[in-house]
Amino acid sequence: MSCCLRRVVGMFVGCLVLAALAAGCDARPAGTVKADAAGLAPRDASIAPPDSATSPEPSPGDGDSPSSAQDSGADDGVTQTSCAATSSCGAGLVCLGHSCQTDPCLTAPAGACASGSTCHATCVRTLDPCAGKVCPDQQTCVDGACLAGCFDVPCSGVKCADGQFCDPGAGKCTAIKACASDCGPGFACDLTCSTPSTCTGVTCPGKEVCVAGKCLADPCAGIVCPAGSLCSNGTCANTCDCGKSCGQNGRCVDGRCSCTPTCPADGSRAGLDDGCTGACPCAKGSKLYKGTCCVPSCPSDGSADGMADGCGGTCSCPTGERLYKGACCAPSCPSNGSKAGMDDACGSTCPCPTGKRAYQGACCSPTCPADGSHGGMSDGCGGTCGCPSGEVAHGGSCCKPQCPIDGSCGASNGCGGTCGCTSGSCVGGVCTARSCTPLCGCGQTCSDGKCVAVQCDVDAHPCGCGCCNAGATCVAGQCVIAVPVP
Repeated sequence: MSCCLRRVVGMFVGCLVLAALAAGCDARPAGTVKADAAGLAPRDASIAPPDSATSPEPSPGDGDSPSSAQDSGADDGVTQTSCAATSSCGAGLVCLGHSCQTDPCLTAPAGACASGSTCHATCVRTLDPCAGKVCPDQQTCVDGACLAGCFDVPCSGVKCADGQFCDPGAGKCTAIKACASDCGPGFACDLTCSTPSTCTGVTCPGKEVCVAGKCLADPCAGIVCPAGSLCSNGTCANTCDCGKSCGQNGRCVDGRCSCTPTCPADGSRAGLDDGCTGACPCAKGSKLYKGTCCVPSCPSDGSADGMADGCGGTCSCPTGERLYKGACCAPSCPSNGSKAGMDDACGSTCPCPTGKRAYQGACCSPTCPADGSHGGMSDGCGGTCGCPSGEVAHGGSCCKPQCPIDGSCGASNGCGGTCGCTSGSCVGGVCTARSCTPLCGCGQTCSDGKCVAVQCDVDAHPCGCGCCNAGATCVAGQCVIAVPVP
């Protein structure tokens, strides 16, 4: 039997042939599908279904993972109708552990969530599926499967005590607010309080993404990256390529070096290679010079002040003096202000009284009437009188820039400048959200220049580095949907 497999990547998109899903079947690579800006696979993404005997089992803790809509036959006091999403369950029920169960939030204590937030039940991992698993070079273990790419998995190696779970958004152990629903082995039911997303109900046109309630141009829209790469600001970046050596101790993660220096606290390796392409720091009172630690020679009597310290630096000058032409110099500025605005004999100028500034060898009082009548004009001291808030000096007067508020940029503002963006950058005449440098880690997404944890919708479930939409199954860390092939 032959079958065709297509897979959808949560945070990145790549081609994968799952030949092991159907023994003896021909595996033919198919096209890839772009994930949306939140890491969610498109609802119309599809793969050909494998043989029923070898169909992948959904992860037991993914609350909204799809399965056939049939009763399991179990009798544990809750409905056991298997579900694809909470929307497929009846009133008062939620999809947890692949089955429609009574919503634990209905029996949550009063005041469990603050005003403006709502209770939400979810299944969280209590065991690390990657514990003890070793992946080949340039692969990363995510949710128990080795994925192509070098990703920073926040909860990798984190061990939590009983009653806690590792929050992938923070990479730290968090107390479980237990609820009675059955999430399956290795998972626990946890109650959370969430506030409405600013993007709820916002529908953006093609090639735009909702950020903080506004639709902004998405430079990664329509871009399909190979496995192991992520799209950043319109360009596919190889997560395993840092463009430089990360040192003997380091490795490339999300396109940046991650390295822990080998520098004993006793200073025995001071000045030597730290394993991260750097050098171990020197002890207090010394500094690195020509590959070794050096103690500056600066006698306390000040006899070498302003002179070379023997370690590539200069001995400091006494208080009130500064280095000038290789020696310490005391500025000549009488306290009576008689030389204000004039040369101080040490390469600078004696300060002027408050309200004045140095101009052409003397102190000058700017002429700028308080009524703003000289706004944008010369102040008589080599500067320009200020303009009211929101205006700029242009052509000898104040000018109010005129820029559209539709997110476009690059055009003239009518005041000698160009309309820019309040945040992000101007690409092709459109303001884009700020990109994240370095790239965001696995389980995170870039939101206007900041890496934030991927938040799966109520009807979606975590998978690999992102989320799967309702109707998708998480297979080896990737979202796939099985549909008949014509």
